[in-house]
Amino acid sequence: MSKKSGIIVTAIGAGVTYLMRNKQAREKLFTTVSGFMKSSGTSSSPSYGSKKGSRVN
Repeated sequence: MSKKSGIIVTAIGAGVTYLMRNKQAREKLFTTVSGFMKSSGTSSSPSYGSKKGSRVN
């Protein structure tokens, strides 16, 4: 793994750990993302075949 990708992985891990321990921050993030999804007009339903391991015919 390159040094740059290691830093990115570490930052993501730290962010996830922070959100798991801080309920207020987690709720604020979910509210923000939910509002963004609604305002952008993006469907929140899963697109079939996008998950790893699913079969697409």
